[in-house]
Amino acid sequence: MELLQLRYFCEAAECENFSHTAEKNGVPTSNISQTVKRLEKELGVKLFLRGANRITLSDEGKVFYEGVKRALVALDSAKASLEDLSAEANGEIKLLIRAHRRTTTLAIERFKRLYPGVQIIIKHDTDTVYSSYSFIISDGAEKREGYDREHLMTEKIVLAVPVTHHLASKRAVSLSELSDENFVAMSRSSRLTELSESLCRAAGFTPKVVISAEDPYYVRKYVDIGLGIALVPGISWRGMFSENTVFIDVGDCRRDIYLYTYRGREISRAERAFLDILRSTFREESEVAITNKADR
Repeated sequence: MELLQLRYFCEAAECENFSHTAEKNGVPTSNISQTVKRLEKELGVKLFLRGANRITLSDEGKVFYEGVKRALVALDSAKASLEDLSAEANGEIKLLIRAHRRTTTLAIERFKRLYPGVQIIIKHDTDTVYSSYSFIISDGAEKREGYDREHLMTEKIVLAVPVTHHLASKRAVSLSELSDENFVAMSRSSRLTELSESLCRAAGFTPKVVISAEDPYYVRKYVDIGLGIALVPGISWRGMFSENTVFIDVGDCRRDIYLYTYRGREISRAERAFLDILRSTFREESEVAITNKADR
């Protein structure tokens, strides 16, 4: 029984798909399935129940997973402790950024100036193995057992419209007024899109999305050139639109941003330093937003 086998097993258990596990690790799918088969043969039990497009842990697999996961966390913690003995912070920090990329990137930039020897690994994927990351920055919709959640920021959701739009002269509108409007949105997998659709449904309609973009740049660009309107985060996307876009208040529409960490995992010196910078950066961005609101 090898360490890499156990890591493959845990990752497959968490994403419930051999192909996704193989893609993440840069190996053929057959490597993962054969690894699991060897484990099952060695243990004398079936670890997974196999379906057409999904695998799920068997009862024996659930017991084995809990034990292996605790052991891997202990090993990673021991590695972090060794890094703390070094004269300088080193190692790597793996981030899953699902919300507030701008503020998180600002924190990363500040961190790298102080700790250039630390490698930063970043993913924005929606379909990924959460436990392989040092920290996850996302909204409150994440429901992950075994993770601690720390509030980083609350920000308003505002309406972005082109200056030529018939609503552009208004300071505030109700969401119900937007039922006949053309919307520009992120892809269906985006947390922002999920939130926008939820807010609109609560107002009694389903938004008419005429453009769905993978890249936030193009959401902003399409609003700028008058192809539609969009519900956007007031802090995260601040300063990213041109003068061709104006912002309108839509009432008490907000989202919360959280930091998720795996419970019981000891963090390294570099990770502790990054956390301090991340928290202070989010705090500063929140304070700037409050100051700007007071000045208006």
